Amino acid sequence: MHCQRRISELTRRMKKDGLDAFIVSKPENIFYLTSFLSDSIILVVSPKKKFAITDFRYAEAAGNKVKGFELIILGSKLNTFSQAISAVLEKSRTKKVGFEASSLTFLQYKNIKLALRNKALRPCTDLLESLREIKDSGEIDTIKRAFAITKEALKEVKRVLSPNITEREVVLRIKESFIRQGAEGAAFEPIVATQPGASEPHYSAKAKKLGKDKPILVDLGAKYNGYNSDLTRVLPLGKMNTKFTALYQILLEAQKRAMDIIRPGARISDVDSAARQYIAGEGFGRFFGHSLGHGIGLEVHEKPTISARNTGLLREGMVFTVEPGIYIPGCGGLRLEDTVLVTKKGCRTLTHDIDK
Repeated sequence: MHCQRRISELTRRMKKDGLDAFIVSKPENIFYLTSFLSDSIILVVSPKKKFAITDFRYAEAAGNKVKGFELIILGSKLNTFSQAISAVLEKSRTKKVGFEASSLTFLQYKNIKLALRNKALRPCTDLLESLREIKDSGEIDTIKRAFAITKEALKEVKRVLSPNITEREVVLRIKESFIRQGAEGAAFEPIVATQPGASEPHYSAKAKKLGKDKPILVDLGAKYNGYNSDLTRVLPLGKMNTKFTALYQILLEAQKRAMDIIRPGARISDVDSAARQYIAGEGFGRFFGHSLGHGIGLEVHEKPTISARNTGLLREGMVFTVEPGIYIPGCGGLRLEDTVLVTKKGCRTLTHDIDK
């Protein structure tokens, strides 16, 4: 039912943009429309006809999963995606064809353009990504489940933390916990960073022991039924010195100030500014260099981007992270990351019970 509604909305947007057909090649968008995830399938959607093109390896799985699409299996007559796309578009008698500019490779574009001959091939951005910004109830429930899995993995981390365990060993424990709980795996490579390495926002875990009396930054997320979670916590191992304690309190207050203004109609750049200006006022503005947050769903980073450059408005059903951080090269770094759902009157933190 969700897929049918999404396809109907896509075709409505295509009509508005003057498109007779749309080529969907991004795996996350294909999953959004079909509940089937593969990087070896392409969809061709037109108002009257829908095609799913794949090869022998995925024919059975796609046949069982992809409903409402005519399935085209590559073979002796149509042995490339470009040939198959050209053939189905000839059937549909289309003239203006859109494609996903961010996911189609230049070689694919060139081959499809050659095969389509006289048809106008138009690059499109965010046609489906903007539709995915608003999560329906099923998506929200799935994201909540991904966070429940993440919560248990965080408990596992807290149990195994010791001065003699290495960063990479903690990463392995996180991944094992995700798999045991039924997740597909990690949404991204977990970050387990001792100080001063945590001054790198996307630090890569090393074969070094955690040691003691310094906070450990842990950034983790699970992928469950295609949807992702993303969470960062700072875990004390021994006694945390007053410098790090003071920085953490700044992050807590910055995050609170941002969350206090999250509601439908709020300007996204204002949410970013609420946290950023407070951190700057405390003297650490130049040590907070990334955006305040990002949408999360089928991708770990998706729309909306919560940044000073995004002057759009928040809408009910958006799900995104709020993650202020302070990173001081040679000294260390801290980040506090939670995920919120925009509700009718404000927001709800999907990670509200993660630390219980």
